Order: sequence, then structure tokens, then C-alpha cells
Amino acid sequence: MYAITHISVFDGSTIAEDQAIFIDRDTISAVMPMSQAKSRQLLPTDCLDGTGLLATAGFIDIQLNGCGGVLLNTDIAKSTLDTMNATNLRYGTTQYLPTFITSEAEPLNAVIQLIESIDTPESEGVLGLHLEGPFINRQKKGAHQEQCIRDLDEETAEYLIRHAHCIKVITLAPESCDQSVINQLTEANIIVSMGHTNGRYTDYTAKHGISMATHLFNAMSPLDSREPGAVGYIFDRKPHAGIIVDGIHVNYASIRIAHQLLGEKLFMVTDAVTPAGTDLKEYDMAGTKAYVTDGKCHYADGTIAGAAITMIEGVHNLINHVGVSKEEALRMASLYPAKALGLDAHYGRVRTGYKANLALLTADLQVKGTVQMGLRHHV
Repeated sequence: MYAITHISVFDGSTIAEDQAIFIDRDTISAVMPMSQAKSRQLLPTDCLDGTGLLATAGFIDIQLNGCGGVLLNTDIAKSTLDTMNATNLRYGTTQYLPTFITSEAEPLNAVIQLIESIDTPESEGVLGLHLEGPFINRQKKGAHQEQCIRDLDEETAEYLIRHAHCIKVITLAPESCDQSVINQLTEANIIVSMGHTNGRYTDYTAKHGISMATHLFNAMSPLDSREPGAVGYIFDRKPHAGIIVDGIHVNYASIRIAHQLLGEKLFMVTDAVTPAGTDLKEYDMAGTKAYVTDGKCHYADGTIAGAAITMIEGVHNLINHVGVSKEEALRMASLYPAKALGLDAHYGRVRTGYKANLALLTADLQVKGTVQMGLRHHV
């Protein structure tokens, strides 16, 4: 057991000053004012002085393809996940879904086997796989390889269900999938997220079990006067929705509008790829050469190919450009993604009984350190 002392704590609702956080193995065992901890002589011998810092729940990135110079699609290996986690910890992210985009069947099988080979993925920040494709609409393929896009048939669905313990989210185009296979996934507790989709509003209302949307506005049919499309469906039916806050994928005013409509259903993702957390200007995007120009990740033809942002940069953008409060920006990076994954009873708050995942921030919201499942990491 150890304690972090004299620290401000954002518990997911409000900020309290001069607190003590007690951590026992991978769990927060207590949070209380320093005066109470001292008067009751509860402080352990191992204390970390948090004076001048704010403790918030560690960020949860539901859509992370790569960072720190690596990309999961390019190198399906434990070392890739290790690099992604180490990079995450420098920028306040303590949990994530390694995200694997559209590929042939063999690499897809390999990435599932990789996650299954890890004894305790949660201790390394991995909450499960996010399979983004290959069951998407070619018309909204974005940076995905068209030749690898395919239908989700019963046999493939059954294969995925056999490995449901390591698959958290599957992004698919609902108009391209039968209700029966969507049912199979949801019954196996796999979250079905609509994305890379070009359906009509009625295509979505005709389907059941879609509880999430992948990178709102991007690679989906837009809201129009006579055809509400995917965006209109999301605003109307309000599934949980991720949004990329880099100022490149989505205009900040559009993020503000989405937040007004969706509230706590809207969470932030990075959709980051190889260059995030580095100064790389060129990279391999799953077999295609890509570039970074003024923060934009793109192919030679200009097609956006992932993002180069980190979660803490997204928090700054939410505050400085979208105009949400500091508290709401932090919730969009931690509590709201936890809610979207159904994990908010253990993740996304700094409270007794929650998992010990913290981002320790300076007054200007720079990451000074992180705690991941109880283990301390200094930036």
C-alpha cells in the first residue's frame, strides 16, 4: 500500500483540494482530506507528495491504432503493444483498446491470438481489441484497404464469438450486415459500433443492438435535410459516440454541436497511428506510405490516414477550442469512454473501490505522472 498526499482530486464530478489517495495493489482503497488522514494517523510509510498536482482518472482511448512509432496492423507483436502502452502513459492514458483496421483474415486471426497470449492484459492497459472493419462499406472506406473489405457471414461471426473474451468492440457498417450476425455479436457481449458506413437513416432504425458509433462525422453518411443519414441517426437515437478532437478530422464547432446534443454519450478518441507521440513525418500505414503535414496524417492523395494526437492534447483542444469545462474535458477522456464500454463501476473515477488508474496533471494540464493498475510511472 502507498498514498499520494496533498493532491487535488477530480473524482469524476468535482475537484477537492489537499486530499490523500490510498492505493492498495491495483485498487483505490480510500480518498480523504489530508486533515482526516493525519488526525487518524492513517498515512503509510510509502507516500508520494502530490503538492501542486491534480489527480484525475487515467484516460481511456477506445480507438488507438498505434503511437510511439509503431502501428498494430504493421507489426502484430507484443513489443508493439508495449510501445503503445509506454507512449500512452507519457500522455495520461492508462487504458486503451488496441485497434486493428481492415485486413485479410490471417492477420486478423494473428492479432486475436496476440491478445489471447497475454496473461493479464488489464495490467498493461489493454481492455480488449477494437476491430475496426473489415465489415464496412466500401463507399466510406477512408484509409482502409478496399480489397480486404468483406461481409460478416455467420461462420466469421461464430469465429469472433469464440474469441469474444478478448474482443471488446467491432466497428461495422450496419447496412452491410444481417440482423442475425449483429445479434450473435451482442449476445456474446461484443459492442457493435457503427462506422465506415453509408446507410440511410432507415437502414439504422431497422437494426437493433448498435450501441456505439466510431469517429462521429468521419466516414459516415452526413445529416441532410431530407436524409438524416448516420449522423442524424446518432443525434436522434444517441448511442455512445467517439469523436476525434484534433481540429483536422472534425471542425471544433461541429464537436461543440455534437456535445450539446449527446452530452455524456460523447467521448473522445485519438484514432492515433504511428506518428502520435513522435516527430515522425513519414510512416507505413498498413502497407501504404503515409505522411504527416502540419499535424495531418494522410496518404499522398490527401486522404486522412489516422491521427497524430494524444489524449492530453485532445483535452487541451476540448477546453481551448471547443469550449467545454476542464472537468467535462477530463470526463470525455475517462468517465465517458468507461461508460461506453460498460466499465464505469471500476474505471473512469477516482473513488474508493475503483481501479487505481490516475493521470497526475500540473496546473496547466501537463502530464507529470501516471498510475496504471496501482503501478507508478513518472513522465
